[in-house]
Amino acid sequence: MSATLGLEALDRTVYQTMLDRPALGVTEIAAELAVAPDAIRACLDRLFALQLVQMSFEAPSRFTVVDPVLGVKRLLDQQHDELLRRQHQVASSHQALVRILAGSGGPAQQRADGVEHLAGTDAVRRRLERLTLEAQHEILTFMADTQPAAALEAARQGDTLALQRGVAIRTVALDGIRDDPATLGYTRALVAHGGQFRTVAALPTPLVVVDRSHVLVPMDPADSGKGALQLSAPGMVAPLLALFERVWGGAAPLCGDAAEDRHVPNEQERALLTLLAQGHTDESAAVQLHISARTARRIMASLNERLGARSRFEAGLRAARLGWV
Repeated sequence: MSATLGLEALDRTVYQTMLDRPALGVTEIAAELAVAPDAIRACLDRLFALQLVQMSFEAPSRFTVVDPVLGVKRLLDQQHDELLRRQHQVASSHQALVRILAGSGGPAQQRADGVEHLAGTDAVRRRLERLTLEAQHEILTFMADTQPAAALEAARQGDTLALQRGVAIRTVALDGIRDDPATLGYTRALVAHGGQFRTVAALPTPLVVVDRSHVLVPMDPADSGKGALQLSAPGMVAPLLALFERVWGGAAPLCGDAAEDRHVPNEQERALLTLLAQGHTDESAAVQLHISARTARRIMASLNERLGARSRFEAGLRAARLGWV
């Protein structure tokens, strides 16, 4: 055990001797162990660095041992910190290597006009894997169709690693995925790791946006097998970002199960919640929605019941947590 903690055989012997006979000094310990005093001093230097011995309060020129339990705990804490530091160094080196490799070659070099052609499904998947690995902040996706099980598994692994790095992931899919077990399993795994997932009745095009600087769109929306375009020019990226945010704002969150899905508010209910959150009364919100105050109160009563809320304030809090507003 002590060898694992970085102690040499003589260090362990010196430490044990000091525990058993705390009154001994360097000369006495050297004589006891039949080694040179300088060797004992070297051991004490190492033990001091490991915080297993400390200067004596009674005799400042001498060392005294630290309580064994406390000493080992300190040593383990040091090794744990060192392990974390090395892991951070490895992760940083890995990311740097990925960036170097990405800039030094690959399937195709970035064109000056900010458009890169990726021919075929395999090339697109390789690029998606690379972008997911390099992502630092955010990945936004329109999933316009169900995916093969192998593709979903690859996406799940990459997305999980990205989420563990602190990358935010938001995905919008078609409502039909709620009836597809494989895709539904992927989405729930994504949500379980901190991702966000919503669905809509229709999507304009498949789309992936990474770090608000790179966008993948199909060359031909009617035939994904032809490949994709990677766009990086700000003038191309900005409108696609705006499109994603508009669709995201009107999409319904994916809840835990089919029974919960039926409780997701429709557009009118969502609009009412938003107005009430802005401080409108039932009457003023009704005017904004062109409905009667009685209808607004009825809708709000239904929402309170579905949310299990006893007041409008509590309903607002729960709706916000569910992403309804």
